[in-house]
Amino acid sequence: MTRVKINKNLRVGLIFLLILSIAVAIYFDYESTIPHIVLAGYQLKSEMTFTSQGLLKIYPIGESKFIGYINVSKPLAYLSLFTYAYVTNSILYNNASVVYNQTYYFLKLTKIMFLKFNVSHINYEIYITTPYYSKLITQDLTHNGTIPINITSVYNLYRILENETEVYVEPTINVIINGSAVVSLNINGDTISVNFIKNTITNIVEKPVYGKLVSLNEYPISELTILYIYPYFYPRPLSENYSVVLGIGNFNYTVEQSSYQNPVALNISQLYSIAKNFTFTYNLTPTTPVIYLNFTVKYSNFTFKPSIEIVDNNGMIQVQTSNNSIISPLYKTIKDPLNYLSVIYILLPSVILIYLLVFTQSVSSSPLVTIMKKYRRIIVRVNDPPPSEKRIIRVSNFNELLKFSQILAKPILAHGNKLWINDESLIYIYELA
Repeated sequence: MTRVKINKNLRVGLIFLLILSIAVAIYFDYESTIPHIVLAGYQLKSEMTFTSQGLLKIYPIGESKFIGYINVSKPLAYLSLFTYAYVTNSILYNNASVVYNQTYYFLKLTKIMFLKFNVSHINYEIYITTPYYSKLITQDLTHNGTIPINITSVYNLYRILENETEVYVEPTINVIINGSAVVSLNINGDTISVNFIKNTITNIVEKPVYGKLVSLNEYPISELTILYIYPYFYPRPLSENYSVVLGIGNFNYTVEQSSYQNPVALNISQLYSIAKNFTFTYNLTPTTPVIYLNFTVKYSNFTFKPSIEIVDNNGMIQVQTSNNSIISPLYKTIKDPLNYLSVIYILLPSVILIYLLVFTQSVSSSPLVTIMKKYRRIIVRVNDPPPSEKRIIRVSNFNELLKFSQILAKPILAHGNKLWINDESLIYIYELA
């Protein structure tokens, strides 16, 4: 079988490239058969959700909930008043010692005035009052509902106060009954007039107050009493703790740290008041605080730290979350199916390699071809062999012939396997093996 002759260097180069390509294809095909891990998606590792409710002072709908108590005045009795006075003997009163229910009582004639009420067992206090001070002069209990006022004594006491204070104004004698009803004796010049300022005896009682518990997207801060936050954690953790932090400008002030409770009750007005005092104490620029509800939720192998932010947006309280979930990647092990394209990448170079090895043979370049490639500028191929009539001087190698060409400044002639230089009657020749 005759083999195809191919240049040796070319054949060796082709064989090397084919072997390399086959090795690379086999490597990648082997890699594809090894099981490997790839990203399959993501799973929810932990999450916090929440609901909120606001306890509003005045709201048309919602669940009624007890807020607390307020002090209110409850009427116990309505007073009616009858007056009479012990007076000095005078022509005006026809030498009478007692006068009854006068519109005016004369200051210089009145010794003792009596206020007679329609109820008994009342406490009373008597004050001398001016625009500048109020002086308690008597407090007592009357069983029969009659309060005596010694006008002469009271007025003399006022004169002493007048001299001590050097305040010269007409006084008022105020009688306060059971801390609520008020009778005023106004001194105007030389007369005294009696006026009922308040005729009701009241008692301070605690009245329960109820608000409306509602769930809204945002709550009016002017009506909000308590904000309830109901957080829920998935999955159920081992422990939960939270802290209430006020964000005031660039400062964070921790108000409360506690173990978890559901719900978390936040008094927004109280927290804003704390922030205001903090701002005043440290001379900070007044700003609306942000209330942070920071949770620390512990599981067996990790800790989750979600947060709830409570902000004031133009008078409306809004509740929002941050960092409220943990998502972890999921991986799976896969093995790629057989890649037929890679099989082709192996078979095709293998067939070509077998052909080169079996059906071709290497042929080396002749020495003349090698020399011609290197010295083609000074070597000339001719059709005739060197002349035989001239003296022939044989050189041992091509380099010697190259020297003679340079010395004689003549080209090298080539025919067959012979290289020579013509020099008049001499021929310098080098014969290739």
